[in-house]
Amino acid sequence: MVAAPRLVVIGANEGARLARASRLADHYGIPRLPAADLLLSRRPLPAGGYVIDSAPQLLDGASGIGGLRPALAFADLVVLLHGADWTGADEARRVLRYYEARGMLAAFPPDAPDGDLIVAVDAVLRGRTEDPPDGPAGGP
Repeated sequence: MVAAPRLVVIGANEGARLARASRLADHYGIPRLPAADLLLSRRPLPAGGYVIDSAPQLLDGASGIGGLRPALAFADLVVLLHGADWTGADEARRVLRYYEARGMLAAFPPDAPDGDLIVAVDAVLRGRTEDPPDGPAGGP
């Protein structure tokens, strides 16, 4: 059986992002982890899946020269919640392009039905050929 998803939910609107991340975490029975808390505490990522919620500007921080933050590098899918007036996350553009190129970025309007996101996550999980590694050494 494939492990639970490792998701990152980003969006400029904090209320919509937190609500969506909480609902996805509840649906999959996995914890929701605020990115700011995770990055400050440097605790290990849960082996049984997780939903990290993050403001766009937190995504573009690097770990070392040119690398992604490990919590992001191990994600199965990045869910981008964007409003009609949002032209892009300037602060996170490099990381968004990285995930888009890998086919791991799914953009949805903030009011998209939960079922649409769940279909996307389930498709990613079906495509996973093996369980994820334990995660990065030393935490996020």
